[in-house]
Amino acid sequence: MKKKAKPELNKLLPLAIILVICVAAEMLMSNFVWFSYVAGNTDFTDFVPENVKNEIVTKDNDTLQVREVGFPLNSVSMTVQIKNASVADHLAKAVFNVADEGNGGVLSAAFTDKIPVGTEPKRHTVYLNSRGDAYGFDVKFSAFNGDIAVTDIVINPTYEFSFNALRFAALFLGISILLLLTKTETGKTLRREFGYREAAINAAAVCISFSVVMWALCSTSETGAYYSYPLENGINMYSPYIQQFDAFLKGQLHLDVEPSEGLMSIENPYNPASRTGIECLFDRAYFEGKYYSYFGVAPLLTVYLPYYLFTGNLPSDSTVSGVFSVIIALFLPLAVVEWAKYRNKIRPWLSAVAAVAAYFATSVLLIQRGRAQFYYIACIAGMAFASAYLYFVAKYLNTSKSAAKYILLFLAGTSFALGFLSRLNSIVPVGIATVTFVVIYGIKSIKSKKIGKYISEMAVLALPVAASIVFSLWYNNARFGDPLQFGTDYQLTVADTSYYKLSTVGIFPSVIHYFLQPFSFSEFFPYFGITRTVISDYGKYVYIDANFGIMVYPLMLSLFFVPYLLKGKRLSREGKALLSVSTLSLFLTAFINFCLGGVIFRYTADIALFAAFISAAVMGELCGISEENHGGAIAKTTKKTVLAVCILTVIIGFFSMFIMTGNMVTYSPDFYEAAEEFFVFWN
Repeated sequence: MKKKAKPELNKLLPLAIILVICVAAEMLMSNFVWFSYVAGNTDFTDFVPENVKNEIVTKDNDTLQVREVGFPLNSVSMTVQIKNASVADHLAKAVFNVADEGNGGVLSAAFTDKIPVGTEPKRHTVYLNSRGDAYGFDVKFSAFNGDIAVTDIVINPTYEFSFNALRFAALFLGISILLLLTKTETGKTLRREFGYREAAINAAAVCISFSVVMWALCSTSETGAYYSYPLENGINMYSPYIQQFDAFLKGQLHLDVEPSEGLMSIENPYNPASRTGIECLFDRAYFEGKYYSYFGVAPLLTVYLPYYLFTGNLPSDSTVSGVFSVIIALFLPLAVVEWAKYRNKIRPWLSAVAAVAAYFATSVLLIQRGRAQFYYIACIAGMAFASAYLYFVAKYLNTSKSAAKYILLFLAGTSFALGFLSRLNSIVPVGIATVTFVVIYGIKSIKSKKIGKYISEMAVLALPVAASIVFSLWYNNARFGDPLQFGTDYQLTVADTSYYKLSTVGIFPSVIHYFLQPFSFSEFFPYFGITRTVISDYGKYVYIDANFGIMVYPLMLSLFFVPYLLKGKRLSREGKALLSVSTLSLFLTAFINFCLGGVIFRYTADIALFAAFISAAVMGELCGISEENHGGAIAKTTKKTVLAVCILTVIIGFFSMFIMTGNMVTYSPDFYEAAEEFFVFWN
């Protein structure tokens, strides 16, 4: 009679099976190149060319040549190292060309990649796959600093078995969790008890984790975690935020930098052509012989001042951006889940998935990497306070206690005010939606004869906003003699911005650039990027820079279903009004940004956050409609589609942190290489 297996062993058996499957999958992925190519090309000659054992590649002679190989190539291994001690580690572009019998001895491109080069030697293997005996190959380097020493070149090196432990752990953990949730009683219980509270906690935890990782990566590019105060270098060497903070501590509004005599002698200093050869602080406001910062003061009040009071120093740029990124990672997911809870027809698990996708669709991971970060600090601060505002309003809608409602409205008003004092354009779309909400709520209050409660609640919401507006009017008048002048007309930038006006010419380009402009595709990981695209002659709109439209994130495609919701019966008349105005606010903000600023992806971020929030809400409504009105296969298909869209959005948003552009923080090349090896197993 056979003994029954012990219950403990029965529980461990599935894990053992998963373990074996993951080990096999990881071995296949880590050694995919060998299984798919090298295993059938076994000419491992380990040939070391004598004439190129130690070759120095310089910018004047950027090509390394190896000739008369005489047999088929399958791979080349080499060690590279920067020979200039003062040059930092970075990524260099390497293009390998092969001449063989298959192409008649003519060099043709075989492989292109970005490889890390640094002060420490790094070994790289590239698979070339020649067609017949090779006459030789060369490797052409570009986008590199200093001189590169290429040593220990080996043709067709003996293959070395590899195993990516991190990828294996991710596979094992992911599959185990998936099976736990779908195939076990414990998983069924967890899914049954998964409410909005659990959705909020899990979504926020995921987003905050990515935010903190990016914060750490960006910090590696800076020489220190803070700036000592008093400042050790000349004040003109620092960002506008530090210059403005220094000015406030000195009891003045203008920056403590003396303009040059050449600048003060120009009739029109705002024309960049007239400033040629003249020293000035770029992208500051210049008015009546003094420099000013036209960037909002909210980051100074919320990050710089507390940091200074606690430490006596000033925070680094990555610290400021990191704080605001964490705020977005906390409040935007919470806002999406709270809105789903308010609608009460959107499943908690769906709200959690949509909340995470919404965070990645804001392009915050890319904004956080911005170099010359005072530009990006303004954007990310505005996004942070806008996300906090959305959360407090959604929480207010889900709260029944009067005292709590007033507190939440005050916090919402304060968040809006801080967003207004960070970057006006980033708060415009939610501001337009708020006006609509206030009007709708007022009409309903009049009909229900609760006008007193309405007035008191809206007064609490408006109090911080009114205070910020009054402060701005005073602040503008004190600096520029005009309450409505924020300093934008006095910028020392790439154009005379005083000529920028709203014009109907900007309608079509704003839709194309801010919504529909696609990614560019490249041969490098992550295989897409952002480019400068001009679709017509914009006349005075000279500021056209790297950009992509929000529709590159699949989550945003749900905006195309807004007309469907407006025609349907699921939303009330008030809900339809709020949705239509909120959607139109995105287009209006894009139009204003294009006319008064131009095009760059940090301007697109002004609409991305609110668009992500709206898109997540629309996704939830579509799932609710399919479940209530159709059910069965249609409902399941809709949920699977939404899940796929959200996952794809997260992947694109995650990969955006690897987009390498000229004005971005360049974190460790080793991290870039590790990420490429993790995801790109087929190279």
